[in-house]
Amino acid sequence: MTTSLIAMAAYTGWVLLLLLTIIAYRGFMVMSFKRKADAWTRGGETQDGPLLKRVCDALSNSLETAPLFFGVILLANVSDQSAVTDGLAMTYVGARIIQSVSHIISVHHLMIFVVRFPAFLAQVAMLVWWSLSLTSAI
Repeated sequence: MTTSLIAMAAYTGWVLLLLLTIIAYRGFMVMSFKRKADAWTRGGETQDGPLLKRVCDALSNSLETAPLFFGVILLANVSDQSAVTDGLAMTYVGARIIQSVSHIISVHHLMIFVVRFPAFLAQVAMLVWWSLSLTSAI
């Protein structure tokens, strides 16, 4: 298995961890009779605290970019060019985790400007670099 595919598995694991955090919280709330099972209908208002809201947002952010990351990694592997992505694949996952964790712990504008946005920008830069490299544009 290439480093890139391991990174893809790690990314998937991170997304699952975020999802399981939400499931655990919501399951506890239902089982303890503090919320009804339908308290989280899509688009409806919830009474969840800001921390869970940020975990949900971090999950959504992770899911939004997953197809791009997975697509580039899979393209590299099926075209026998995984060397293009192997070097930075785990760095990409690290940047994703940094972005998510910074999103969860704070929404302060300095955290966004100094940590979260640069982590996101690094991911975008890697995706662009890989895409151009894989299509021989570089």
